[in-house]
Amino acid sequence: MRKKNSNEPLYPLRDQTALLINDEIIDALLVKLVQHFPASEKRDTAEKLAGYVKSTVSVLLKQLLSKADNNVVRQSVEFSERSLFKDPAGENRVGATLDAALVTNLKLTFAEIKAGNKIDKEALAELYKQFADAAIRHFMIDFNKTLDLGMIKRKASDIGAAAVTKAVHIAINKLIPSLSRDELKAVAEYHDTLFFN
Repeated sequence: MRKKNSNEPLYPLRDQTALLINDEIIDALLVKLVQHFPASEKRDTAEKLAGYVKSTVSVLLKQLLSKADNNVVRQSVEFSERSLFKDPAGENRVGATLDAALVTNLKLTFAEIKAGNKIDKEALAELYKQFADAAIRHFMIDFNKTLDLGMIKRKASDIGAAAVTKAVHIAINKLIPSLSRDELKAVAEYHDTLFFN
C-alpha cells in the first residue's frame, strides 16, 4: 500500500489486493471452518458450497474491477487500509466492525456450546445471517462504492451482492440446524477466535 501516492497506475495493485482480501475472508470464515468438521457427506457438501461462494465472489469482483485513474483507485486502497486491524495477539487481520450486541451474542453462544450446553440452533442461524449481512455490506457493497462504477456495473454489483446474500442465507439455514454436537463444537472453537469485543 506504500505505492498509493505513486504516479504509476494503481489499479493492478487494487485489483490484486481486493481479490486476496476476499479470498482470505472466505477461507477464514468457510473453508478453514469446514476443515474442522469430522469427515462426512455434510463436510463434502459444505466444502463444495465454500468453493462455490469463493468462485462466485471472485468472478463478480473481476467483472467490476477495471482500469481506473489513480485518484479513483486511492479510494479503494484507503477502504482496504481501513479494513485492517490488529487482533489481541498483535497479528494483522482483515475485518469489519460489527454490532457489539451481535459479537456478544455470538461469543455467549460459543461459550454455551463449548461448555456442552444445548443451544437454540435457529437463533444461532439468525446470528450468522446478521454477521453474513454485515460482512457482505462491508466487503461487497461498501467496497464496490469506491470503484466509481457506471450504471450497468453498479446494477450488476447490486444484483451480485443480493445473490450472494441469498445463497449464504440458504446455506446457513440448511447447515447450522443440521450440525451435530461435534460440528457445533468445531464451529464454536474456530469462530470464537475470529470475533473480538
